[in-house]
Amino acid sequence: MSKDHDSNGFSHEIITDESANTKATDKSISIEILASRSKLTTFQTCAILVSSIGGSGLFAAMSTIMKTTGSVGVLLITLLVCGLLNYSLAMCFTEVAILLPKSGGPYFFIKQVFGGFPAFLFIWGFFFLIITPVWALSSYISALYIVQLFFQGCHPPIMAVKMLAAVILVLVVLLNCSHLKYVTKLQTALTSSKLIAMILICVLGVVAVAKGEVTNYSEVFEGSATNPGDYAVSILSGMFFYGGWQMITFLLEEMEDPKKNLPKTLRISFVIIITLTELVVAAYFVGLSPREVLHADAVAVEFVNKIYPPLAPVQALLIMATSIGSLNAAVLAQSRLVSAAARQGHLPLILSFCSQKYNMPIATSFTICCISLLVLFLMDLSYLIIMTSFMATVMGLAVLLCLLALRYRQPQAERPYKVWLGTAIFQLVLNVATLLMSIYKQPSQIGLLAVFICVGHRCMQFLYSGRLSRDLGYLL
Repeated sequence: MSKDHDSNGFSHEIITDESANTKATDKSISIEILASRSKLTTFQTCAILVSSIGGSGLFAAMSTIMKTTGSVGVLLITLLVCGLLNYSLAMCFTEVAILLPKSGGPYFFIKQVFGGFPAFLFIWGFFFLIITPVWALSSYISALYIVQLFFQGCHPPIMAVKMLAAVILVLVVLLNCSHLKYVTKLQTALTSSKLIAMILICVLGVVAVAKGEVTNYSEVFEGSATNPGDYAVSILSGMFFYGGWQMITFLLEEMEDPKKNLPKTLRISFVIIITLTELVVAAYFVGLSPREVLHADAVAVEFVNKIYPPLAPVQALLIMATSIGSLNAAVLAQSRLVSAAARQGHLPLILSFCSQKYNMPIATSFTICCISLLVLFLMDLSYLIIMTSFMATVMGLAVLLCLLALRYRQPQAERPYKVWLGTAIFQLVLNVATLLMSIYKQPSQIGLLAVFICVGHRCMQFLYSGRLSRDLGYLL
């Protein structure tokens, strides 16, 4: 592997056959660097996960899942089921992650188990259906809660929200590209805002119950959906409320004894987040009717306004900080994954350029930023949630296939953590069924996403270079 520098201080790593000769040297350097870093404790890793799981979706995505569940009871059950399913899937990820202990997550799992072409299809979908929508969503939610402060009791102008979201997105990317040191310090403060916001909602919910405001729980299953397709879409949407735990695979090399602590970290984190999610959603319906939740943009502020209006600005600022923290974490981690994929030849080579001065993949960050701005202005919130949930389900399906393939190819390999095979098979069948029923229910929306992933190699073929170009030439 060689490295070129241009006059602007950018570096570009070029993969060549010579890299094989320096593999041992690179490995020793990597180990030396990791040994010099302080490792993340179980408590620190749990704090990162709890603040990351679900992002700020719980504060702005309620209407999406309320449309398909139809009632309070079904909504609460669906979220509980989605939480347990995500935990089960996380345990399957854990087996693969410990067996293939390399930071980088599902992209590197797929590449190592199935090769370059499936890895490309994954990173293509991940880039357009998770990374860009998540950047757009996080900036939109942070802007929404700011604008909502000035439009109490009514819907804020969508264009005003999107314009402010664009400003927030650009500023966060610029700060990451020019003041990374200070941004990483700020991230520590932002991670606590989500827990504070959730606890505040729970406390206000308890206060409202104490006052006897429980009328919305008299008929909790009234209006429940009856179409199986609606339940499939509900589960797909519900997965969004627990997305983000996959980032644990990026932290493996930074954890203390991951073979022992990774399963424990996931168990603790999911117990906390599932409990808080159920309590927050239950609290919403203490102060708001199902109809109000369905039509609320900033549901958390609407709820606080009903229970104790003086705290509404505080809640709005907490959720704004949560969303900016989610966006900042995404910019920090996802831009580097895209840059790494570009160095493998799986994305345009220009995305592999990295600033030596700022230690940031600037080309990748600005490219994602530009595409996220287009997504922000051209698509609505509900469809962005469907996009990310769909690709997250595909990602889970891909890692489950990795797990089964490794069980077949390496039956004697040492597995410090091993899930019951029935769990993996159940998850595989459930993910396939959910995807197929969702596509059947919404072919023009979800079906189009599946087609988009499948034709990715045709859309990008002319941009390839290196090993993948030869692979595609052979395959196509």
